[in-house]
Amino acid sequence: MVDWKNTKKWVAGGVLTAAVAVGVSLTGGTQAHAAVDDATPMPSIQGKQVLVGYWHSWKSTGRDGYKQGTSADIALKDVNAAYNVVPVSFMKGDGVNRIPTFKPVGLTDSEFRAQVGALNKQGRSVLLALGGADGHVQLQTGDEQAFANEIIRQVETYGFDGLDIDLEQTAITAGNNQTVIPAALKIVKNHYAAEGKNFLITMAPEFPYLKPGAAYQSYITSLTGYYDYIAPQFYNQGGDGVWVDETSQWIAQNNDTLKKEFIYYMADSLIHGTRGYLQIPADKLVIGLPTNNDAAATGYVVNPQNVFDAFTMLKNAGTPLKGIMTWSANWDAGKSSAGVSYNNAFANTYGPFLGTK
Repeated sequence: MVDWKNTKKWVAGGVLTAAVAVGVSLTGGTQAHAAVDDATPMPSIQGKQVLVGYWHSWKSTGRDGYKQGTSADIALKDVNAAYNVVPVSFMKGDGVNRIPTFKPVGLTDSEFRAQVGALNKQGRSVLLALGGADGHVQLQTGDEQAFANEIIRQVETYGFDGLDIDLEQTAITAGNNQTVIPAALKIVKNHYAAEGKNFLITMAPEFPYLKPGAAYQSYITSLTGYYDYIAPQFYNQGGDGVWVDETSQWIAQNNDTLKKEFIYYMADSLIHGTRGYLQIPADKLVIGLPTNNDAAATGYVVNPQNVFDAFTMLKNAGTPLKGIMTWSANWDAGKSSAGVSYNNAFANTYGPFLGTK
C-alpha cells in the first residue's frame, strides 16, 4: 500500500509527483520535506454559512446554455470571491480505468495547485466534484481502498479540501457505488482527521432522490456523522415538489408564483424528515439554485426576495440553513444569447445576504 502520509513532498523547490506518489523511495540520500504551501491547509466551514459555486474544468463551447447563452471561461483563482466553497467539476471515469480520476485542462499540476492555494489562502474551500450529469462512475466491491487512494492522491497533488458526491441518473446506483463510495470516503476522512484536518464530504443530489427508499438514502445513511453538508438541487425537476397538508396544496419546483413557499416547505420537510422526505439537519442543509436561466431548464429564482423570505422564515423557526449552492460560477460570469453579461449577479446578490462577501 502507498504511504500517502509521505506523498506531499518538495525538493529543491520542485514538487515530487510521480516517484513519490507511487511510493518509490527517494535515492541519493536526499531528505524530502513535507510540503507546506498555500494549498496545504483545509479551511474550515464550521460555524459559517456557505455560498457554493461550481467551477467548470473545461472550456466553454459557446451558446452552451439552456437559453443559448455562453458560459464564461474563468481561471479557478478568479472565481468570484463571494463563493467560499468551490467544487471543481468533475472527477469521473476515463473510459479505461474503473477508478475515477481528475486532471486539470491546460495547466500543469503545480500551476493548478497554486490556483487551489490562492483560494485556500483566502479561507475558501476547493472540493473535487464526483460525477456530474454525464460522468459515469461504476465501482465494484473491493475498490474501496483503491478509490480512497486516488482521492488522497488528488488531495496531495492539487490541494483539494474535500469531495462532493454529484452522481446523477444511473451512476447513483451503478455497480456497488452505494457502498463503495461511502466506505472510501470514510477512509479518507479518517486519514486526514489523524492529521488534524477536516476533509469535507458533501453531496448535491437532485431533490427527488431524497425520499425514503430513493437512490441517495444509502449515501446519507452511511455517511451520517461524516458528511459536512448536503445541497439538494432545487432545479431541473419540472413539476416534482412537495404536498403541504397545512395549505392543502401541491407546490411544484417549476411554480414561480410559489417560489418562496417551495423553498420554505422543501427545506422544512428535509430538516424534519417529513412530507415524504429524508431528514437532513438544518446546519448541514444547503439549497441548490441555478445561477440564471441559462444554467438550468427550470428553477431559477427571478425575485431573490423569495429566497431571503424563505431563509428568514426558517431562521425564525429556529432552523437556519447552512447556505446556498449554485450551478455555476462560470454561468454567473457568463452572458446571455444577446451578449449581455450576467455580471456575477448571483454572487453579488446572495454573497452579501449570507455574509460571504
